[in-house]
Amino acid sequence: MGIVNAPPPPRRREKKIFIRLWLSWCLGGYLLSADNQGDRLVERYLNESGRRDAILSMTVDYKTPDKTPIHLEFTWMRKMKQGLVSHLLRMEAPASERGKLLLVRERPDGGADYLAYRPNSILKKKVRIYGAREYKFKGLSISVQELIGGELRMYAHDSKGGEKVDGVGCQVVENRLRAGFESDSRYPFTRLYLREDNGMPLRWELFGKSGEREKVIFIENVRQIEGVWTIARARVLETKKKSELILTLREANYHPKLEDAMFTEDYLKQHSQ
Repeated sequence: MGIVNAPPPPRRREKKIFIRLWLSWCLGGYLLSADNQGDRLVERYLNESGRRDAILSMTVDYKTPDKTPIHLEFTWMRKMKQGLVSHLLRMEAPASERGKLLLVRERPDGGADYLAYRPNSILKKKVRIYGAREYKFKGLSISVQELIGGELRMYAHDSKGGEKVDGVGCQVVENRLRAGFESDSRYPFTRLYLREDNGMPLRWELFGKSGEREKVIFIENVRQIEGVWTIARARVLETKKKSELILTLREANYHPKLEDAMFTEDYLKQHSQ
């Protein structure tokens, strides 16, 4: 597919690699309204897949030319209560990252609080990190906002009708950042292809501030687990960097016992390693 242009602001030079992951597909947040077909299509997907307490075990495999591949494993715990969606991310591998925690609390208005602790500081005590929007490891920087599924909440959704993609009937939804969220995403415009048979995403195209398509996410496997449609494998291609990221689901539990205390700053401070 060729490059699609739109009239956004001029491109800014990128200094880091930001790999925004599939878990936007596992969005646990709430849309503010459902006044048009685009909102209703996204709402259907969220109700079928994302708005549930869960414990998900994931792996990330990332590779670029002439660099050593990166492999990460993490556990994502999600709890919903009175409109607040809380996410606790715990790194499991490699050994150097094991035990690191990130806490994100998404508010119904679309905003989010990010919190992490850096345990091994020169002061020999845990140091609070404000606005921890990326998890960084070697040359990879993972956007926490997409990792925990906050991306779709920041957009207004506009239905563009039906289209077949690789022989699969889809509904196309174009998404533009809502006012007030311009600084919260590098992608002011995205295009989402939702399957007509089960409402799950098949492909997601992300356009940068120059209007060029920068990234494509292919949903390669979805399955029902405990009656919930779940994305089991996603592949992220970034053509300019010639990078490929594979996100794979290992296990899912949609009936977990998650204590409220786990999603607090006190828990984060006590248990981060």
